[in-house]
Amino acid sequence: MKTLRGLLPWAVVLAIGGVAVWLMLDRNMAIGAWFLAGVLISHGLVHGLYLVPAPATSSQDAPEWPFHLGRSWLTGSVGLDPGLVRAGTIVLIVGVLLAFGLGALATVGIIVPVDWWAPLVVVGAIASLVLLVLAFDPQLVLGIGIDVALLVVVLGSLWAPTTT
Repeated sequence: MKTLRGLLPWAVVLAIGGVAVWLMLDRNMAIGAWFLAGVLISHGLVHGLYLVPAPATSSQDAPEWPFHLGRSWLTGSVGLDPGLVRAGTIVLIVGVLLAFGLGALATVGIIVPVDWWAPLVVVGAIASLVLLVLAFDPQLVLGIGIDVALLVVVLGSLWAPTTT
């Protein structure tokens, strides 16, 4: 419960940021697309933290590092080989990084065609959801919320980049 309470300020920041980006996109402000591209890149890069060793903590009150592939329920309750689970999750991490990175470029119409935006964001969000579920930690629930919001935007056809 303490972990989830600690996420409340981050949830508020994400909600305010999401509303701000949505308002900019709804008003066809170009800066909104750039902010959304930044969200995609940032969200993708956070998944790269699964490949980073846990930092040394100097306080017992510090939360446990949530990006730990060895705690997957696939290795514990299902009994899959940890090496196999790690290899599969690394493939997912690379997929998330690529999909969201290319999706960010498509968002602003740089290098990647804007027509690729929806498939890239959907692939990135689904790969991210799978990864976050396989290596679940309550501290990462906001990432699940971001993925769901992205899927709602794309699949609900609420916004898409245009060529101008």
